[in-house]
Amino acid sequence: MAYPRQNALDQALDIAGSLTQTQTMTEGDEPNGFGAPIAGQTGTTATITAFASGVLTLGGLTGMTVGDVGNFITISGAATAGNNGTFLIVNFNSASSVDVSNATGSFPDANSGALTWTERGPYTLQDDLNYVRTDRKLIKGTTNWYDPIPTYQRPTAVGTLVSANLSTIAGKTTDAVAYNVNRAFFGKTLNTGDGYTVITSVGNLKHADAVNQTGIPCFDLAPFVGDWTSAYVHIVDGYADGYAGQELLVQSGPHAGERIFGVTFDGYSVSPNSVTIKFFSAPLNLNYVVSATPYVWEAGQPKTINILYGYNERLDQLDQNAFRTIPALGILTDASMQGEINNILTTVGITGTTTSLSGLLTNIGTYYPFYNLPNATPTVVDALNTLNNQIGNRTYTGTYLTSGQTITASLQALSNAINASTISRTIERLSSTINANTAHTLPGGLTYTLDGTNNGQHLWVFTRGVLRDPGPVSGGNDYSETSTTSITFYGKQKAGDHINYIVKT
Repeated sequence: MAYPRQNALDQALDIAGSLTQTQTMTEGDEPNGFGAPIAGQTGTTATITAFASGVLTLGGLTGMTVGDVGNFITISGAATAGNNGTFLIVNFNSASSVDVSNATGSFPDANSGALTWTERGPYTLQDDLNYVRTDRKLIKGTTNWYDPIPTYQRPTAVGTLVSANLSTIAGKTTDAVAYNVNRAFFGKTLNTGDGYTVITSVGNLKHADAVNQTGIPCFDLAPFVGDWTSAYVHIVDGYADGYAGQELLVQSGPHAGERIFGVTFDGYSVSPNSVTIKFFSAPLNLNYVVSATPYVWEAGQPKTINILYGYNERLDQLDQNAFRTIPALGILTDASMQGEINNILTTVGITGTTTSLSGLLTNIGTYYPFYNLPNATPTVVDALNTLNNQIGNRTYTGTYLTSGQTITASLQALSNAINASTISRTIERLSSTINANTAHTLPGGLTYTLDGTNNGQHLWVFTRGVLRDPGPVSGGNDYSETSTTSITFYGKQKAGDHINYIVKT
């Protein structure tokens, strides 16, 4: 048998505390001292039937009892503002009517019969607990108020759980931060005389606005009006000249040599399906914001361009590639361009005021290719020409190398040729005499290549420590190459003699 707690009263009075949350509260009601709504006691057809001496008579209710005196009723939807609010029930009239205390009420009300009403209990300790537990559940973002505080892992300490409490995440909520990341539009076609262009991609070109600041910041739309940096568009050659990714410059006129760029505009386009890009130019070495002037597309410029534009995205909604750059679109800003140049200079060892290539090289002694650099301050072209001359051309004669092949391929061919030739030595100790002019089979299954001239190009034979000569007997030679597996001595070879065979394959 289960026994209840002996000191437990109704939760509204239970000084031993409550183990459950009985109501999810509306947090805005807490400072007003509103208790929890009473289940089932609500409706939308309340009426105002009388008002006198600060007492408002309500009708059109349901389920009212004498015990409701001391509770509260919240009224909304009244035509007269003083009739809206939460009021103390001071008198029971019937199951459908009560009197409430309301010093600002009035009668009649134009919306009587269509008023929304909700009965509430008085504010209690139980409501305090429910408000606190509602706060705890919302603060932790868990299903229940008593669930543990969630944890997460930092990329710098994977495996270590960090509590997601307020002291940890204060000021770091990712959905409160937006970043302007790069998005690309490829292959936009232009015409000579264009001062702007409109790119279209249905559903993908939302414009940022004052309420929803995610999307494309537009130079003519709040909150980014006049914001050159947010609305900046990087423009490069798309396909026309074969220099994909080449930054475009003004070709003629007073602004010749200036960098061409764009700025996103809301005008002439419709969010989220299109956005306008107006063209500007500015000197390479000046602040583009201060020195920008409108630009009209010139004859001779590429007709197809690639575009890199900004797009505001909430930090918690960024994908893993959001901060990647796009190689085909080149370098975005002068600052990043200078950074890349500095990286190159540092990599090749140029620091401080060093400008001479010869001053950077260390291997310039005798036998190094750059020992022959033409002057004290050679250019990179001088160095490359010197290196090219030292290496020489790639015209070959012979059977192993092919003219025009790379140095690597030539070295590999030489290696293959060297590895292709092997030499083996075999010693035969005669167990019996070999008579003159008798074909003798080489021992151990040895074979060799007949060279056709009987000059012993692939087989050397030694007897009694002396290299023997192959060829016709008329020439005073010692043996004949009979076949790929045998030779014929012109003189007798005695039992016990040693014969050495050297075979090249």
